[in-house]
Amino acid sequence: LYVLVDTAIVGHLGTEPLGGLGVAGSVLTAAFGVFNFLAYGTTAAVARRIGAGDRRGAVEQGLAGVWLAIGLGFGLTAIGLAAAPWIVEAMGASDAVRPFALTYLRISLLGAPMVTIMLAGVGYLRGTQDGRTPLVIAVGANLANVALELLFVYGFDWGIAGSAWGTVLAQTASAVV
Repeated sequence: LYVLVDTAIVGHLGTEPLGGLGVAGSVLTAAFGVFNFLAYGTTAAVARRIGAGDRRGAVEQGLAGVWLAIGLGFGLTAIGLAAAPWIVEAMGASDAVRPFALTYLRISLLGAPMVTIMLAGVGYLRGTQDGRTPLVIAVGANLANVALELLFVYGFDWGIAGSAWGTVLAQTASAVV
């Protein structure tokens, strides 16, 4: 949903920024999709402990998932920032689109640890049979994302960078919650 909102807002900035978002958004969606195992693996490990009546063990499994998420998220950020020019080139971005794709990708990669933490956190909550809290957090984060992006892109005139920063801040708030 973050990239969908970004698309709606950045689409009003012109063809090149929208193309840059398309390139970077595709890369980010694929990269973050790879880490869905954090949610599913954490859910299973926590649920197993809950089912065995071991709440402490469930919390330990949840924390292990979060620590793994932190390491993977920061690793993704470091590798992604170093490889961003090559990634954008490999995606076939034109000379006009490349600066927008790089801007969005580099800023958005700063939110990677937050995305992976959210995945592990959702896994923990689902493992404890709490499906409501992740929904409330997701809805709140997406509403905050819309407000932040409108403020940053149109209010502060930050362009595609404002779109990326709005998303990173919404992801950060979600991870903290």
